[in-house]
Amino acid sequence: MASPTTLTPPPVLDQRLLERRRHHWRGWLVAVAVVATLTVVAGLALNWYGMLPWHGPMSGGLDQVGGVTATVNTQAGHRVSYASLWVYNPSRVAVTMDSIDPVVADDGLRVVAAWFPADHPICRRLAMRWKGVVPDSCKVPLEGYVIPSHTPLGNGPRLVVELRPTHPGRFTSPGFNVRYHVGPMHYTTTYADGFVLHAS
Repeated sequence: MASPTTLTPPPVLDQRLLERRRHHWRGWLVAVAVVATLTVVAGLALNWYGMLPWHGPMSGGLDQVGGVTATVNTQAGHRVSYASLWVYNPSRVAVTMDSIDPVVADDGLRVVAAWFPADHPICRRLAMRWKGVVPDSCKVPLEGYVIPSHTPLGNGPRLVVELRPTHPGRFTSPGFNVRYHVGPMHYTTTYADGFVLHAS
């Protein structure tokens, strides 16, 4: 029989058992999986709306025509309208227009205006003229113009680009760069409607 004055010391507790088990690699693996899943879901959603960073809603590829579609003669300092550009938006989301410039930049050729004809028969007829005066009431400015979704080639609005050569010469470009945005995302689509402009 043990003496009542004999005390048995408690077992020594290993302090490592009180520490939280660390599995850093598991936490990183979960974080990577979550990020990858969100990226795939976001990519699929953007692709469905036609809003991938490298392929905007108005990117058409094979639907866009190529080559020189217009040859215009004018005089230096005079304004001439490029009236053969039809823009379209076959995607599932509306786009807001920003600006337009020839693909080949030339300091001697300036874009002085870009507009869509107002929804009136007279304005639509005036928009088809290469030269002549069009009243401001018939012009809807390009900047801020909203092109709704599902407007394929042939059903899109006619965009008129007014060009002015500052000196005599021959100006040519294989097309136009159209800039637009959807929310905070900005895009540039090239329309291969080339032109040759002779300024005397």
